[in-house]
Amino acid sequence: MIAKVRGCVAVIALTLAAPSALAQTTRVESIAEQQAEKAKQLGVEGPSRGEQIIRRVLLSPLLSGGEGLYPWFGSVFSGSGMALGAGFLKSFEDGARLNLQSGFSLNNSIMLRAEATAPELWRGMLKIDGSAQWLDVRGVSFYGSGPGSARTTRQRYDYNPLEATATATVQPMRRLSLAGGYSFIDLKATRDLQLFSADQMPGIDRDLTFHVARATMAFDWRTSPAYSTRGGYYRVTVERHHEQDGLPYSFTTREMELVQLLPLLREQFVFAARGLMTLASPDSGDEVPVMLAPFLGSGGTLRGFVNRRFSDRNRVLLTGEYRWRPSRYLDMALFLDAGQVARDRHDFDFSAFEAVYGIGARFHGPNFNALRIELARGREGMRLIFAGSQAF
Repeated sequence: MIAKVRGCVAVIALTLAAPSALAQTTRVESIAEQQAEKAKQLGVEGPSRGEQIIRRVLLSPLLSGGEGLYPWFGSVFSGSGMALGAGFLKSFEDGARLNLQSGFSLNNSIMLRAEATAPELWRGMLKIDGSAQWLDVRGVSFYGSGPGSARTTRQRYDYNPLEATATATVQPMRRLSLAGGYSFIDLKATRDLQLFSADQMPGIDRDLTFHVARATMAFDWRTSPAYSTRGGYYRVTVERHHEQDGLPYSFTTREMELVQLLPLLREQFVFAARGLMTLASPDSGDEVPVMLAPFLGSGGTLRGFVNRRFSDRNRVLLTGEYRWRPSRYLDMALFLDAGQVARDRHDFDFSAFEAVYGIGARFHGPNFNALRIELARGREGMRLIFAGSQAF
């Protein structure tokens, strides 16, 4: 009797459990089918639609310097305002290249430039290049020499140089380069009004012809000169400007530059620093022409001041930036510039340096910078900067 009761209980239990087990099996199968359907719709994780568009634009031949025609924008001459133009690039075998450029600024300044690079020689350790350039620059500003010049006193002049340059560069080591070059410069700077005397503006209203010899030693271990998140760049350049006709405008310039990039967290954040010093020494009884004198105030030097705001024989510029990358094609940066000009190198006063701070955005590819937009503030107000290259 007991056995019969146990059998009935087992039959009833199996009868009640069957629908539940069937329902559980059906639910598991349904979830598995849904997951399989989702898996068909998923692809390999990649950039968003917006990033894909930016990538196509930045890596196009027009912006990345590929073969053929490309747009150009920047400055015809520092102090002439933003300029737009076009270029044509042709590459040949063994590293030879031809680059043609033309540009027109908002104030009607004109630039024509041709650059040619010869095939690499001596197993790639010797490079020879040449360039020719003609400028017609309108309305270049001069505020007077020295750190105490006033913005309200501005002299404008037109500048017309014709320059031809040849350079030979030797790379005995991968990062080390030694360059020697020669330039022929025929120039003229003229003005309509005379707010400053000829003594206050050396070389103004004169036709000058210079033979320029230069030597540069540089150590560059950045990943790319146009855009990099690590490495450094150290350079020393000496230039000798000799006035052909014996006019009192011959001088020698020495320039030292140091750039250091310190990456953090897989190069997502970067500390960048730059130091620049230019020392121009005229021959005995000579002067440095105003249009060739070192200056501060531009999109790359003391960014919170108007172009060529400070000018004299010598200058010092110190820059620090904190950069971070919210996107693979966009860098943001907080920056601080400090600098001063002086007639004598012993007159620099670090406590009286002009200071500028600001924020910027840089759109770039893997090894080039396409557009830089910055907002900078100095003691004379705010400035908005558009440029096609890194500040340093």
